[in-house]
Amino acid sequence: MKHPEFLIAFAALLASYITLHLYSAGWLARNFNMSPLWLRNARLIFLLLAFLSPFTMFLRRAAASWNLEYLSFFGYLWMGLILIAGSAFILYDFARFLALRWFAAAPPAWLPLYYALFLCLIPVYSLYEGLKVPPLKEIELKVPELPPQYEGLRLVQISDIHIDSTYQLKRFIKIAVKISALNPDYILFTGDFIDPGVKCGGQLAAAVKGIHAKKGVFGSLGNHEYYYGLANSYACYDQCGIKLLKNETVNSDGVKITGINDIRTAQITAGDLGRILKNVSGDKFSIILSHQPLLYREIAQKGRFLALSGHTHGGQIFPFNLFTRIFYSYFYGLYRIEDSFFYVTSGAGTWGPPMRLFAPSEIPVIKLVKQ
Repeated sequence: MKHPEFLIAFAALLASYITLHLYSAGWLARNFNMSPLWLRNARLIFLLLAFLSPFTMFLRRAAASWNLEYLSFFGYLWMGLILIAGSAFILYDFARFLALRWFAAAPPAWLPLYYALFLCLIPVYSLYEGLKVPPLKEIELKVPELPPQYEGLRLVQISDIHIDSTYQLKRFIKIAVKISALNPDYILFTGDFIDPGVKCGGQLAAAVKGIHAKKGVFGSLGNHEYYYGLANSYACYDQCGIKLLKNETVNSDGVKITGINDIRTAQITAGDLGRILKNVSGDKFSIILSHQPLLYREIAQKGRFLALSGHTHGGQIFPFNLFTRIFYSYFYGLYRIEDSFFYVTSGAGTWGPPMRLFAPSEIPVIKLVKQ
């Protein structure tokens, strides 16, 4: 077995996800005095819904078809609802436990109803945050001893779009129009651009080709490009006019940009970085596209860079915000390590639930200036 840790993690997540469904059904039954029959039926329905999202995800990967996207959207929407509601139910019970322990007083009988009604507003807000066109985030990066060819450059980073359906495509077309108005020097895709379910070409290719960048459009692989299939991903990037950098460096009018394949999926090590960055390690400054925010300290030891990453989505939706911070030391925002700068974006799209909660989307627009 090549990646047993992946199967273990997946099994643990699936078990937690199913448990959250059963807990939610029980919470509703306890707090609204529902009959044992209702609880049994609710548990059965919730259990079936728990398998809807994984089922449609694997089905769409096996047979990429637009006909499945409505079922997939509902499945992912339910996933978001149960994550928010189930987590809120656990927090409620924890607060109730503390109230009983510290004050020997149970919450008033009317509180669960008002609590549940309030919870209905959160998924609506989260859905709006997930479906809206992300705002631009202007960042002026002051770099010591910045070479003249980099000074004043405006870089637009697009990450984690996850186009897998009609609604995602329509949303990306709006993003493309917004970016085109900026007329930046470079547009840089940092992975997870496409997902199983989308057919490349047509409107998608036209939207990307319609984005104007003065000096070029470049990209690097994310882990979802591997899921989509590398051959299909290469063809899609080519149709869209994105120069995909696969562990390689391009020299664009003296500006060097290196694309690193997805570090975790491609199992890139610190030793591999020496070979990948050999053409830029002696430069005063260059740009790196690396989907996952990993091996940052090792990268900083190889030279002076601006490295752009994504992948974390800023957690995207509670409670994943908490878990993502545990697994990624560089979670979101701008970091400086030695003489290099690293920016991890929360991304412009969503994966799974079309929602965002406590992790707004963004399109970074980075201007390089000499300090």
